Amino acid sequence: MIRGRSAAWWAALGLWLVAFLVIAGDIVRRPASHTTTPTYRLASTNWWAGIDPYTYNSHSGFMYFPQAAILYTPFTWGPTLLGDLLWRAAVFMLFGYALVRLARTFLTSEGRVSSSTFLVLTLLAVPSSLASLRNAQFDLPLAAFIVLATAEIAKARWKAATLWLCLAFALKPLAAVPLLLFGALYFRTLLPRLVLGLAILFLIPFLNLHPVFVAHEYRRCVETLLWAAQPHEPKFSDLAALLEHVHVTVPDAILTVLRLISALIFLGLGAWAVRSKNAVEAAWIIGALAATYLMLFNPRTETCSYVMLAPFTATLALHEWPRRRWLAWALGIGSICLACDSLPGLFHLTDRWLKPLVAVLFLPVLVAFITRRQDEPPNGSAAHQL
Repeated sequence: MIRGRSAAWWAALGLWLVAFLVIAGDIVRRPASHTTTPTYRLASTNWWAGIDPYTYNSHSGFMYFPQAAILYTPFTWGPTLLGDLLWRAAVFMLFGYALVRLARTFLTSEGRVSSSTFLVLTLLAVPSSLASLRNAQFDLPLAAFIVLATAEIAKARWKAATLWLCLAFALKPLAAVPLLLFGALYFRTLLPRLVLGLAILFLIPFLNLHPVFVAHEYRRCVETLLWAAQPHEPKFSDLAALLEHVHVTVPDAILTVLRLISALIFLGLGAWAVRSKNAVEAAWIIGALAATYLMLFNPRTETCSYVMLAPFTATLALHEWPRRRWLAWALGIGSICLACDSLPGLFHLTDRWLKPLVAVLFLPVLVAFITRRQDEPPNGSAAHQL
């Protein structure tokens, strides 16, 4: 997967290891600080005990499908601290695997990524994951699942893409955006598989719990998600937060209309990409559109959520490097800006506005990439390797 074992490869691997060890050390030192694992652990243990895991708590309530509690089950076995560390290790490795898969698909036609490319991709994309990794939020594995689905669709591996998209949806309802976008644009090949996968996903909780309890929990889940869809405090980082930062307050009704219109525009951009680009670029574009839409138009976008956008800004920076160095630099800086919440001092200066600004600025770059005439070989080329 990675070509060669040069100094750059070892440097990249060292950066991944150091990042995880720093986070792990802080967890051992302050296990109850900046973490969502108690919520996941309690929801999982409650689920298997036949106890309702849902509560109206905007800070620590369980606001996911029952399948998320089931998926977290292995990390509830054994001591709490061990489970917390294993969860973070698992999702961090999953994110690393997803980045490599995306690079192999989008940045080279040879199927192997150079060590220097892997190092630069690490420097650009990994910093954005650190806050989510520390908090143990579902955003990090969700980002990995979206990226992996994008890579599988680029290679027409429909069963694998279905698996990743269904796992993403099981983990977090926000995955409905990439699921619907990919499903609509590849409706002949992907949509039937998604329908079957979601049906299986829906039935899984009925396998070993009483049907009445499961049906009741699905109702409670819907109630909780509808409640959570209404922001209860100004802590989110979507387009509305950016507008508020410049003293522009948009009524909720107008924001809802804007989200619906934008969804149609994004769908149209994806359809344009499918018609005009090769299979790899089209899949990458749709993944990037899904991530951008989620960041700007989900009313509960948090700063940690931008780990979903970073793989796309980072890989496009590497893609543009051989031809448009200025654009590559701009995208690289934007990718680093998505890590601003990892630095306490910088976070307070940039909270709620810098990351959505990066997403807003990325959108015209993405549109330009969609509309640009294809001026390079399909699937990338060896020239993209640094």
